[in-house]
Amino acid sequence: MMADTALVRDRVVLTPHFNDVGIGTNPDSLCEDLATALQTYFLPANGREISVTAYDAQGTPPVLPQGSAIRNVGLAPVSSSPREVALCLSFYGGTNTPRRRGRLYIPYFAISTSSAGGPRPGGTDRTKVGALVPILTGLGGTDVDWCVYSRVDNTPHAVTNWWVDDEWDTQRTRGLRSTTRTVGTTSEGGP
Repeated sequence: MMADTALVRDRVVLTPHFNDVGIGTNPDSLCEDLATALQTYFLPANGREISVTAYDAQGTPPVLPQGSAIRNVGLAPVSSSPREVALCLSFYGGTNTPRRRGRLYIPYFAISTSSAGGPRPGGTDRTKVGALVPILTGLGGTDVDWCVYSRVDNTPHAVTNWWVDDEWDTQRTRGLRSTTRTVGTTSEGGP
């Protein structure tokens, strides 16, 4: 999704995985459905560019896009809070063990108009992040599963459990690049 600027480097990226267990599911249709759902889910509703692209995680390189959708082209509203601040939607498929766990870091500015989240995320914020679960589990109907995909064992595991902690997470890569710097010297270190 776009935030603050139209520059590609300033986009916020989420990477959920889905396993298509049906026959003939249209990737463009899945992207359209997810883009529409996220357009309503994220703030400001209908006011931020949302771009969804589907890839085959098990495809042979080069892996090319299988489908895509875009909403609100060119809209990049200013963030109401630091872009690095996020809430983590944690989940696992079957058992809470390595290669079956996953996380999506949901940017706080995209779910709340508040500029100050307080020392801990409140119940309203955690509930908002949890509201993403039915969007992800409902995508594509019974033929498509939201999953944890392990590149190590090349296996998707359908998500069975999820949670949102009352702790903030920081995604440093989401920060804007600095444009100016204040510098100075000290009187320390002299003879």
